[in-house]
Amino acid sequence: MLADIVNNAGACMWPDGDGELPAWLDQAQTDRELAARMCAGCPVQDECLELELRIAGDQPVGVWGALSDDDRRALYPHWRRRGERAASDADGGWSS
Repeated sequence: MLADIVNNAGACMWPDGDGELPAWLDQAQTDRELAARMCAGCPVQDECLELELRIAGDQPVGVWGALSDDDRRALYPHWRRRGERAASDADGGWSS
């Protein structure tokens, strides 16, 4: 399931090697800057984005899949129009 993939392999799910959260989390930054830093090199960016679009739809919050909530809100209508989306939504959108 997508949630398991993101929870088990997402770079944001685990603190740095020393067990501490990155110091830059306390710095003032836009959501786009935070997304770029937090998600850099994450092996499951695409899965994370897919999961958030399926769950939050047009009401996103936070940073997922290396995109801010504003970016995902703009992407959502295009994502919904993809041809294969209609078929996967027929089963509740949770196949994967």
